[in-house]
Amino acid sequence: MKKIILVAAFAMLTVFGAFAQEGKTYCEPTQYMKFGYAGVLGASSNLTGGFDFAVNILELGVRPYDGGRISLGADFQLDIFNAKEDYYFESASHKTAVLPAKGVIDVKRSSFDFLSFAFPLEFSQKFGDKVEFTIGASAKINLNADTYTRYKSATGDYCTFSVEGIYTRRFTYDVHVAFTYDDFGVYASYNPLGAFSDGYGPKFSYFTVGAIIRMDSIDKK
Repeated sequence: MKKIILVAAFAMLTVFGAFAQEGKTYCEPTQYMKFGYAGVLGASSNLTGGFDFAVNILELGVRPYDGGRISLGADFQLDIFNAKEDYYFESASHKTAVLPAKGVIDVKRSSFDFLSFAFPLEFSQKFGDKVEFTIGASAKINLNADTYTRYKSATGDYCTFSVEGIYTRRFTYDVHVAFTYDDFGVYASYNPLGAFSDGYGPKFSYFTVGAIIRMDSIDKK
């Protein structure tokens, strides 16, 4: 899948060059923001969903005909996942595991932060002046993850501990869709490979759903 995305991205750059002289290309910063829910697929992981946030950094695109757009972007993405109730992340030596907390510590919240740079290749089609449908796939470069746990000590104090530098699966991908009306809408994605390298954390796949705001709506105001 990663090879397919790279080949498609190279083809996109070729198309961009072909249309550049016709004035049908664009290169613009910060085209959209996304925020929503990241859900876990794989009950054996003892994880629950959390927060998903993404912001576009740059988008390179071509409009081969009225209403159609092919684009290659660069996004920053943050996903936060939580351990299930009465579980927590035990992290050391660049690894993490989700362990039962009962009889160990009184956990109030345990989560991990997962940062990525995504490069979405998308096709968008407008219907009329306001409705737009987008479908695409992203190649993702993932940074090391951080785990965070808040717990109540035996003396009744609230304490936290965190571990940085958990090894992740460095390269992953997603497939995604979005639907907007007047630059406000919804999106959904599926990430089949999960976050962690083999042996460095729980295995799971995940999805995201939420709201998307295209910056054109802000520029109009």
